[in-house]
Amino acid sequence: MKTGKDYIGSVQAMKSEVYAFGEKVQSLTDHPCFRPTVNALALTYDLAKEENALATADSPFTEGRVNRFLHICQSPEDLIKRAQFGNFLTPLHGACVGARCAGTAALNALYATTYDMDEKLGTDYHQRFLKFIRYAHEEDLACSGMVTDAKGDRSLSPGKQHDPDLYLHVTQVRDEGIVVRGAKAHQSGAAMAHECVVAPTTTLGPDEEKFAVAFAISPDTPGIIHVAEAPAPNARRFQGDEMDFGNFRYGVHGSTLVIFNDVFIPRERVFMCGEYSYSGTLVHRFASFQRLASAACKAGHCNLLCGAAAVAAEYNGCEKLAHIKEKLTEISFQSTLAFGSAVAAGYMASSTPSGVYVPNTLMVNAAKLQCVKAVWDASRLAADIVGGVVCTAPSAKDFDNPEIGGYVEKYFKGKAEIPTKDRIRIVRLLEYLVGQASIVPTESVHGAGPPATQRLMIRAATNMDYLKRCARVMAGIEE
Repeated sequence: MKTGKDYIGSVQAMKSEVYAFGEKVQSLTDHPCFRPTVNALALTYDLAKEENALATADSPFTEGRVNRFLHICQSPEDLIKRAQFGNFLTPLHGACVGARCAGTAALNALYATTYDMDEKLGTDYHQRFLKFIRYAHEEDLACSGMVTDAKGDRSLSPGKQHDPDLYLHVTQVRDEGIVVRGAKAHQSGAAMAHECVVAPTTTLGPDEEKFAVAFAISPDTPGIIHVAEAPAPNARRFQGDEMDFGNFRYGVHGSTLVIFNDVFIPRERVFMCGEYSYSGTLVHRFASFQRLASAACKAGHCNLLCGAAAVAAEYNGCEKLAHIKEKLTEISFQSTLAFGSAVAAGYMASSTPSGVYVPNTLMVNAAKLQCVKAVWDASRLAADIVGGVVCTAPSAKDFDNPEIGGYVEKYFKGKAEIPTKDRIRIVRLLEYLVGQASIVPTESVHGAGPPATQRLMIRAATNMDYLKRCARVMAGIEE
């Protein structure tokens, strides 16, 4: 398996066409909008290389161990370990490793769905996919799962959009492969992955065959263009001191709009082409895997936030106050509910014909809804604990200015024995974690699908007829 250094070197060797803040990026590994995400991804390699028990698994396709993010989940235990790994990993980077995380969901969903298609339709998609996943394991690749389309008018289905490019689609089918056009939006770490694993974003109808396409392709393939996200906090990284960034080493989401301008996909890399009736199954499976991962990850984020808020309380001298202790307990409580639901979703998983286990629908959607609540509640409570300084702290340059440095040192001090700069450093971390200097809370809402989709799945998965029948029997009402 690769080391973090090996991974960084492999990204440096790629020639992806990437733009950020209106300029073409010359080096992803050196750019302020991408280097932190590269560091976070490198961490996933180093943990696996160190043989961390959660970071690796036995590969069913090679004779050795493989990074957990590449593993095909073949038991409830695999899903539980995936959740545990995400929960353990996030407090170590506090950011996003989407170039690997969403890839797990895409790989597992495609493994199961290509198997189903081959069994029912006589296609050879699963054999193609097996060749690809074996290659990914042997080369220890970072695979970005790419599902979300630009979508355009949300009231219209893909086939009724004013511009068909708003959903990625096939424009040509050749003997040697296909040509695709469109875009995938909000793709976490896609420019820093080795492979983009692409799948449909919604259930498709019989007049929407061209949108039913799944494949794997390198992000530096000719015709692919990446446009970086530009949230306000990213601009801060072009100037100032590392102290001002809160999470300097890892704290960037690193997503891009990935544009496909008539990109050729070799036949052996195509895993769906026109089989619209399987699109819903593929989307459902992807969502279930990613919601489990998201719930566990965001619970880990809340745990880190809880620790940072506790440090801030100590530095402010109010750590013994009852209401502070209660707020920290509430953050931990909400986080544990999200993580526990994710683990339960893995424990109650069901097997597909391919042998892949898919998280329990009801539990995993409840877990995702709970993680969103946990993140936002934790952000509010942490902001309450740290105080107004979370949005009024001075910059590192103010401390260094001979005219005003003494004043900020004096008036931003908390406990006498705590250096003022240390207090401001923890404040900056909290500013990042609560979303004042990051996209984390908003990303927790929309990553793996917005809450409305989880509520829809919960309604569908709740056996209301059975529950009503239980109530009638309990009440003595005859059927």
